Amino acid sequence: MTPLKKPVVRLSCANGVNRKRYVVTIAPGDLIGFRDVRTRTTFWLPLSQCYSLAVRAETMRRARERAAKRAARSTARR
Repeated sequence: MTPLKKPVVRLSCANGVNRKRYVVTIAPGDLIGFRDVRTRTTFWLPLSQCYSLAVRAETMRRARERAAKRAARSTARR
């Protein structure tokens, strides 16, 4: 892997909140920033916090799938 020495800025392909595109910046110091296109305010997060959030979201998604399967089996038995 190449170490991050200068910020990398990319424009999103998908629509974000309120159907606006957004800009993602990955900066040295393990930071990630998000801002709407044509705005100046950037919201920064440490990459470790983004990772934790992604793990938590995936865990919750899998738990919901398991619960839905259990619910489907219990209604099928009746």
